[in-house]
Amino acid sequence: MIERRQVIVLESVRRFLRRSAHTHLVNLLAKVRPPDFGPIYEKLSERERVALFRLLATRDPELGAGFLVELPHESGPDLLRLLGPEAAAHLLEKCAEDDAADLLARLDEDESRQVLDGMRPEEKAGVEKLLIYADETAGRIMTPDVFSLHEETTIEKATAALRARESVEIAFYLYVVDDRKHLVGVISLRELLLNPADTKLKEIMNADLITVRTDADQEEVARIASKYDLLAIPVVDEQGRLAGAVSIDDVIDVLREEATEDILRMAGTSEEERIQPSIGKSVRTRAPWLAATFLGGLAAAVIIYRLSGILAGFVGLAAFFPIILGTSGSAGNQSATVIMRGLATGRIREGMYLSTLAREAGVGALLGLAYGVLLVLGSSLIVGFEGISTQGAGGVVRVAVVIGLSLALSIAFATVLGSVVPLVLQRLKLDPATSTSPLVTSAVDVMASLIFLGLASLALARFVP
Repeated sequence: MIERRQVIVLESVRRFLRRSAHTHLVNLLAKVRPPDFGPIYEKLSERERVALFRLLATRDPELGAGFLVELPHESGPDLLRLLGPEAAAHLLEKCAEDDAADLLARLDEDESRQVLDGMRPEEKAGVEKLLIYADETAGRIMTPDVFSLHEETTIEKATAALRARESVEIAFYLYVVDDRKHLVGVISLRELLLNPADTKLKEIMNADLITVRTDADQEEVARIASKYDLLAIPVVDEQGRLAGAVSIDDVIDVLREEATEDILRMAGTSEEERIQPSIGKSVRTRAPWLAATFLGGLAAAVIIYRLSGILAGFVGLAAFFPIILGTSGSAGNQSATVIMRGLATGRIREGMYLSTLAREAGVGALLGLAYGVLLVLGSSLIVGFEGISTQGAGGVVRVAVVIGLSLALSIAFATVLGSVVPLVLQRLKLDPATSTSPLVTSAVDVMASLIFLGLASLALARFVP
């Protein structure tokens, strides 16, 4: 929902665009916080968006760049295409190098090259250094412009050097390097203020470093930064030389992107469908995952059909299929969600798989016991009072026990399966979010049907006419 203040800004932007009041428009937007610009941008027409950013690219590219990186993920590349290579290059020169590299990486190769060729050599070189790293790695999202000094530097000289820098994007820490540019320590800016001016950096630096390599996955970078409460995490190359740092704002972006991606994958869809929501694209994206669930349901139907003879004497058993399949399916998905979240946040790591599985098995056993007993009591009342079974008291008790025990075993199985599937996929270096849900749902339906009808055929066979 767009706020009242943003509505006023939106109306003013449209009015200034119509009147070509460019100076007033730039002055107005200079008072808008970049994160607040997204809702305003979404309400503009395509013609207004292009006109606005063409104006900013020429009048105030720094302001335009600040707005550009705050727009929705899919909007940046589309806007660069609409502006054309020259104006796009002008805007990207004012972006942070990691933001510029991210935007260019989402363009086609030819489009990216045209924009790069329009940038000034210095900015172009910085962005190209980041583009050599693979997508979604620390090297791609890091900021190369970090403040580092030699370990022999004194605090007095370090403070003077920091003041002399016109701008430092990551100024939370001072990184300390040796003669070969290897990262050897880190100092918080607070330490510079609390120690004597003639103290050398190597004397007060923290040598117990937490670093990531340039090829580290961005999700791993976010987990490490979150675990150790870091405002920035240094990135080193294969020789241990300081290459840059990933700041907290980039960590937050990664966590948001990864969470969105996992949710979409668990639902059997993808980011592409969200960005380009055409009917054909949506059908092609969702169909394969629905097929897995469909085939599992079909297998369950075959089992039910083959064992349907047992239902001849106890037709009322069919009434309990929904609660057994639904409850066990929910238990499996609960367990799978807990495990996948643990893997994503790093709380569950290799070496913890067996203990995690044992814990979930215990949870499943207790839940199965509790709900199994409740269903025994509930089904006894239903079967007894409604007269579904015509085989006397013995038949009523047996039906109730079969139904309750089936639910208990199904919940226990579903919980264990919901734990095993994501752990196995993780072990095989596959993304658990992609396949866990359809696999668990299908397998639980099949096994719950087998358990229910199998127990019924064994326990109730002599009551069948």
